[in-house]
Amino acid sequence: MQNKTKIKIIVGVIAAVVVIILVNYIFSEVFSVHGNIIKRVYVRDVLVKAEIVVSDEKKTAGLSGRSDLPQGRGMLFEWNDSEPRSFWMYGMQFPIDIIWIENGRVIGCEKNIQPDNGKRTFSSPSDAGYVLEVPEGFCDRYSVKVNDEVKL
Repeated sequence: MQNKTKIKIIVGVIAAVVVIILVNYIFSEVFSVHGNIIKRVYVRDVLVKAEIVVSDEKKTAGLSGRSDLPQGRGMLFEWNDSEPRSFWMYGMQFPIDIIWIENGRVIGCEKNIQPDNGKRTFSSPSDAGYVLEVPEGFCDRYSVKVNDEVKL
């Protein structure tokens, strides 16, 4: 094989690898490994890449059955209306914080909820149109408090 042909093959392989890496990165910014759409949510100025769950089935399952939730990631529950929301830890394997959101503001933060609280229900302090689940310690780490701005 000639040197020019070898160089063309090597350049072609490198280009294919670069394209695969870029497509994988772009795909991971749009969809989670669980098939949920990713949305950038800012709690004050802190970015959370959150999986959006809208269907009743996905809302019921939530994060249950998963082994972890990486830092910088979350799950955003969306509704078309605002009313009191309740969550439980059934099937959870790791602790989380829950951030209750209404009108672009934090209305409450339930901190350090342990998976052994499977039978306990956690309720929003008032009507909420959104709920964001984040890794345990998020609210303390970023000093999240009531009335903080949330950009969805």
